[in-house]
Amino acid sequence: MSTRMVPDEQLRAAGLLPTTQRRAVLALLVGRSRPLTAQAVHAELASTVGGVGLTTVYRALHTLADAGLLHTFDLDGQRAYRHCGAAPHQHLICDRCDAVLECPPDVVASWLSELHHHTGFTPHADRLDLRGICAACAPT
Repeated sequence: MSTRMVPDEQLRAAGLLPTTQRRAVLALLVGRSRPLTAQAVHAELASTVGGVGLTTVYRALHTLADAGLLHTFDLDGQRAYRHCGAAPHQHLICDRCDAVLECPPDVVASWLSELHHHTGFTPHADRLDLRGICAACAPT
């Protein structure tokens, strides 16, 4: 599934019915670099999709995450959600601005191989989150 797909196509490709709430939540998160909490999603949707409740937002977020359309992140002790591409990748998470950058797997493949060689540990390369400081937040 490409991130260029419209929400209805992404939902159907994931085997989900494209309900109004799922479409709205997914459309809100597509293209964002920072993950949003359920409360933040609800606050943004409340101004555009009248009558959407917080419980409905939680349900939609969980369904979309379970279907693989959203990834979850810990943001100040809360679960936050971000739309990611379907191709395998790693996440680079900025500790200052909470931006999440997708890192192609070939960039870290040699490091993961070395890690395995030296420790015998085999990480799950499909979900690897590295925390640090992004280029925009780094001191000049």
